[in-house]
Amino acid sequence: MSSTPAASFGAHSHELSKEGEGDVKLITTDEMEVPPKTEIDKLGGYDLWKDMGEPKYVVAPMVDQSELAWRILSRLYGANLCYTPMFHAALFSSQPKYQHEMFDLSPGSIEGVAPYDRPLIVQFCANDKDQWLESAQKVVGKCDAVDLNLGCPQGIARRGKYGAFLMEEWDLIRSMISHLHQNLSIPVTAKIRCFPTLSKTLSYASHVFASGAQILTLHGRTREMKGQLTGLASWEKIKQVVQLVQPKIPVLANGGVPGSKEVESCLEETGANGLMSAEGNLYNPMLFNPSNSQQGRQYLSNLSPEMRQAIEECDSQLEGEWDMSQAAYAPAPYLAAQYLAIVLTIPNGTQTATSAIKAHLYKMFRPIWAEGRHTDMREKLGKAGQKGLEYKEKVGEYVKWVEEFTSLLKSDLETSLLPSGSYRPLTQQEVDSLYSGVVPYSHCQPYLRATKPENEKEETELKKVDLEAKRKRAEQEEPVLDSKRSKTTLDSEATVNGSANISNPLCSNHTTLSSPALPKLPTASTDLPKPCSNSGSTKCSNLACKACCAALRSLAGDEESKFKCEFHEDKEMKAKIRSDEMKASKQKKKEQGKIKARENQLRDRELAEKKRKEREEKRKLEQEAKGEAEGSTREEEVA
Repeated sequence: MSSTPAASFGAHSHELSKEGEGDVKLITTDEMEVPPKTEIDKLGGYDLWKDMGEPKYVVAPMVDQSELAWRILSRLYGANLCYTPMFHAALFSSQPKYQHEMFDLSPGSIEGVAPYDRPLIVQFCANDKDQWLESAQKVVGKCDAVDLNLGCPQGIARRGKYGAFLMEEWDLIRSMISHLHQNLSIPVTAKIRCFPTLSKTLSYASHVFASGAQILTLHGRTREMKGQLTGLASWEKIKQVVQLVQPKIPVLANGGVPGSKEVESCLEETGANGLMSAEGNLYNPMLFNPSNSQQGRQYLSNLSPEMRQAIEECDSQLEGEWDMSQAAYAPAPYLAAQYLAIVLTIPNGTQTATSAIKAHLYKMFRPIWAEGRHTDMREKLGKAGQKGLEYKEKVGEYVKWVEEFTSLLKSDLETSLLPSGSYRPLTQQEVDSLYSGVVPYSHCQPYLRATKPENEKEETELKKVDLEAKRKRAEQEEPVLDSKRSKTTLDSEATVNGSANISNPLCSNHTTLSSPALPKLPTASTDLPKPCSNSGSTKCSNLACKACCAALRSLAGDEESKFKCEFHEDKEMKAKIRSDEMKASKQKKKEQGKIKARENQLRDRELAEKKRKEREEKRKLEQEAKGEAEGSTREEEVA
């Protein structure tokens, strides 16, 4: 059984930290500015909230993780509002390939279509109001609102100047939100993070409301709280923001909810209109089921017969009886099989990125590997879905992998490694009464990352998995550069403001599109060409593919700092580290070989010396025996 208890996790803080604000006066609801008016007849605030069914259980926007298939699975288990992954507004507005891969708007697609995928909010990261408006207009009719990401704390967001790195750009935030509020036919919402102090957090929330946001989501952590510094989410700050803003518009709470036990506690303690979950949902898609199972069952009945049948057929792997209305945990292979059934039955050929599929499977099966069971299956998952296969063949490999894992866990049941009768959905009460509060390792379960993890090795493996999934997704988006395409497209003497020549080649797409990331670059034919347009530029701070980013970063002098890219620099650093590790490993093996050779040589010498001494001893004994024999002969002759 797993060592993960089903008790309260404490991933949040009930108290405000000592912030040293003294007698700072906090803003009140009556003091908040009034949002700008719009001439467009559209829903807003609580009218929007009611039109969406007053959703309380929300799937967060997660890059490459809150895709259509996962949203459908989450809705099966009680989620009643979903956000798309974060889309880059500059790319979504200008690159058809990127737009199609991120959000399928083709005729017949069910993305953003009821009953499969509504209510839905599409999230964008942006720092230009016109680009964001252009992107948002493309999804009108396919969602209930568009959201501005003001919460992403990752390094690429800092380089790209979006997400949480706009927290100090209050004028820019207001210009963007108010621009869409006044010019877009659907509502605008926003997701933010806390400042270290309560007073500034409240002022910030008030400012976002006054800019025109119709729903506000607050993550109860600061921008710096990420990775091993994640720490505790402040429910108290969320509560204070709720009390300030909720009289005007709905507020969602985010953070500090690793499992289903904390869902209602968070809603009660913060007073928020709804709860948004990211990691809690990823590691256990049944997070909301105990709170909202009835709506999940209703959602299932509205799906197409083909998809519904494929989902229900997964019940055959379960054993015994279960109470689905209160179930909080289910076997990982069961939930994974349902997810893959959805992937394979999405109509109109809408595909799910295989990098997303693999990342979901790794997270759902994490408790099994953390327990030290069937670790070889982790390696098999890493090799599944390789390049060269057709899409359905790749998904088929994941299906076979899940089926094999199901058999392995059934064997664990037979050998009593897992509790008898546990291979079924379990309620929290059953876990407490039958298994002493410990969720069987076969089941998806809560996940907490508040401080340095206890199982650091397993945590490192999971981080590697996420990075590998993102890397493979980026490689799939980038075209292969052959000898023809890798030729430079600019004069070898071209310079920018006297900087050194570009030493690396650019790909053939580099001159086809201007980029908001580098608006001040010269555009004359003799100068640096405009940034790259291929979809491999998605995660790059320079909006460039790997080859073009390397070319931009090869600039010397004062211009060099402009073109730094954490994404590609991190990949290059990791490649260098792997290369150095391989060289070190080869050198180590070489040294070990020399040591072994010396040991063998010394052993051979010792053996030869031993044999020589044995021969000398043998000759000595033979000579002594011969001398004794000759002495006996002489004595006999004398006698």
